Amino acid sequence: MSTKSSAPNTPSKPPVTIYAKLAKRVAISTVLVILAVVPSVVLYAITKESAVTWASGAFIAGVAAVLMGGVRVGVLVALAMALIAPVAIVAGTVPISGAALMALMCLVVGSLSRVGLHRAAVLVPVFMAWMIIDPPFWGPQNVVDRTDPTFLTWMAVVFFIGSILPVIVLPYALRKVHLPIPKPNPRRETFPYTLTITLLASVATYLVLEHPNQSAGAWLVATILILVQVGDVGTVGRTVQRVVGTLLGMFIVWGIVAQVQSLVVVYVIGAVFGIAALTAKFSPHYWVYMALITPTVICLSASASSEVANLGVQRAGDTLVGAALVLIAAGLTIGYSRIEQSRGHAATSDEPVILGEPISAV
Repeated sequence: MSTKSSAPNTPSKPPVTIYAKLAKRVAISTVLVILAVVPSVVLYAITKESAVTWASGAFIAGVAAVLMGGVRVGVLVALAMALIAPVAIVAGTVPISGAALMALMCLVVGSLSRVGLHRAAVLVPVFMAWMIIDPPFWGPQNVVDRTDPTFLTWMAVVFFIGSILPVIVLPYALRKVHLPIPKPNPRRETFPYTLTITLLASVATYLVLEHPNQSAGAWLVATILILVQVGDVGTVGRTVQRVVGTLLGMFIVWGIVAQVQSLVVVYVIGAVFGIAALTAKFSPHYWVYMALITPTVICLSASASSEVANLGVQRAGDTLVGAALVLIAAGLTIGYSRIEQSRGHAATSDEPVILGEPISAV
């Protein structure tokens, strides 16, 4: 007598194809890019000032903070950007004060690398480099008055609104997504990282401020901060990918976007590149992401079409100089690591502490 299973035959779910995954990523990326543009559009409707488009750049920093550190870190980053923005604009009037402010921000980012939160905060000094070196125009005369209270107040509002929006929206959108836990780094790696970004970024800031004709000098500082990574030998390959991707992105801007005279079209192009960059974020080819995110940031943070049209050789040169400095620093870091290992000083595996407690308990 044959027996039949009483359990109903449930059809198995068909496997998700690569095209379905790609379509989902494109849809999510499109929504994020639209959200990034919203604060700029709203603020422009209120102020009629193109400087408020920096809210889109702040949005990118807020997204990075939430993805890499969580909601609480996102709130802190939003507050930090709002408070530092007016200080950065004023500090840029004197080269030494601008360099000192950059050094302080880099020291904070380097300290956060101990608990794996540096990637959540590194875009703060990246975007503040522009406020220190080349802040946007404000007012009907299209001039930069670094001491104008109205201008300073609005820039604080712009950076806060732009960076706080992801903190409000992303937790709901990512409620079913398991974000990576920040990975602590040993002191042997965080010390040279902190020293490298602090020295290179602050010196570059000082030199650029001493030569004000270098209007694209903020890109040199940004290149240094984006390319330098924590670690030694294992980071060189990724650093090379960052260099290649950033340079390719600059040539894309130079060859395509620089020909556009309409600021609206520049934003549209930036949005398209932004969708492509977010879609390629999890690609195994990291240089592709860097090549796409570079024109995204440049276009979405532009205050005038002339800013993009005038990129040319100067920003490409700044990128090359920054990349060379980072690769030299990476070589010195490897040498430092080898010397430490030869002395028997292996990487410290102790767990970092915050307020006297292990990070896992915080």
